[in-house]
Formats: sequence, C-alpha cells, structure tokens
Amino acid sequence: MSSVMPERAHGTSRPELGLESVDVGDEFEQELLEVSALLASTVVRRRDRMHQGATVDVIEGQDTAVDTAAQLVSDATTRVDVVLAAEPGYSRAVHQALTVLLAADGHEELTVRLLCTPATLDWRFVSGHVGEPRVETRVARIPALAAVIADHERALVCADSAVGRRASVIRSGGVIRPLLALFDGVWRNAVVVSDRIDFGDKGRTEIAQQILERLRAGVTDDVAARELAMSVRTYRRYVAEIMALLGATSRFQAGVRAAELGLLLSQSPGSRR
Repeated sequence: MSSVMPERAHGTSRPELGLESVDVGDEFEQELLEVSALLASTVVRRRDRMHQGATVDVIEGQDTAVDTAAQLVSDATTRVDVVLAAEPGYSRAVHQALTVLLAADGHEELTVRLLCTPATLDWRFVSGHVGEPRVETRVARIPALAAVIADHERALVCADSAVGRRASVIRSGGVIRPLLALFDGVWRNAVVVSDRIDFGDKGRTEIAQQILERLRAGVTDDVAARELAMSVRTYRRYVAEIMALLGATSRFQAGVRAAELGLLLSQSPGSRR
C-alpha cells in the first residue's frame, strides 16, 4: 500500500464527524443572529448611557478592526478563541499575532482554539504547531464572521447586523458568555485539522482528489474505477487509504471531511500552502 499512498496517516485521532455536522452552518447562522441582536442592543444601551468604562465600543473602519483583533491576541495571557470566516485581512493578522504570541516567553500555558473555513485555513500555521496540545485548529462551514475572544474577558466581533457590517469590541460578560456558548457548539461538530493532508506526490494527489469527488457524489466503485481507468481492486485500495488518512469511518464521511478541509478539485485552494 505504501506505493500508493504515504504510510503515515495524519489525524486518525479526530473525533467522529456525524451527518448532523452538514447543517452546522444553518444552526450557527441562526444563533449568530441572536448574538448579533444582543450585541446591537448592548450598543444601544451604551450609547444611551454615554458613561466611561462602556462595555461595548463600535470600531470604525476595517483596518482598525483588524489591528484591534491582532492586539487582542497579543494581549491575551491564558487563552484565545478565534473564529475566522470573514475578510482575509483578519486571517493574516490573527495568524501572525498568534505565531508571535506562542513563540514568546511566559506563554507556555496559553491555549488557542482556531475555528476556520477552508478559505481561511492557514496550513503553514497548522504545520508549525503540530503536536502542540495547547493549539488546535478546526474547520466548519460557518457564515461570514470574524471573532477573537481573549481570556474570556474581552472580544472583538465583526459580523453582519441590521445596520450593515459592524465590528465591535466587547467587555460585557452578558455578550461574551453566549458568544462562547455559540463557539463551543460549533467547535464540537467541526473537523479537527492536525496537519497538512499529504497524499504524496502531485500525481497521487490528483488521483486522490478525483476519488474524493466520486465518494462525495456517491458514484459506485465499478463506475468510478472505469472513469479513472483503473481496476476496482486498485480503486478500493485507494479509498481505504484515503479514509485512513482523513480519519473517516465511512465513504460519505470521507467526502464530507474532504469538503470541509477544502481538498476537492471543485474547491479553490484558499490559503493552503
């Protein structure tokens, strides 16, 4: 088998990705709307009171919001929870800030959870922190959102609202708690990314992607093997090794997991390097 695919299978300890995860995006979007409404009402109360020490501040301008997100990461001391499913500027700035923070002295106990989409997944960052239990990246289909929650005390959220795209800095426990609950709910169903998915050389990678497309479409082994000009036995050997590499226990799960990780031919490579 080693002549077909690499012997080492990354990520075999991933938790199971059940079929219910396919609908995570819809559920997330509904809950996000509720959190956005809570955030908006908090902003209104803040503007009505106009006192010092306000718990929510609206950030004007995307560049300022991106810089603020990176600063929140840099100032964290115990944990950082991040959602990157929006503008690419957030992904670049946050990954850079996390890289610097994790390399700094005195942050050995810091824990990081990164929730990304295939387009915002930074494979270089993932590969650079393989084997570090304090750093974990997962992928899910989620609506456009950028969020950084530092030490469970401060957060930046950039999301759509009734008045358009808005970025806000939050120091309100009443908003941060449901935001964390929302994060935890999606996190439990997201796909764990433990390292670059390596199918081998370019030729084997292309074959693996073609097989994944057929697994996702539910094409039978006989038809798929004929389309790919290989024997059914060879095709099934590929399928078994791809499933092991993805940590999948069914063919459908392998197709779903590949889609979540942006591995299909029909998907753009995003930030994969």
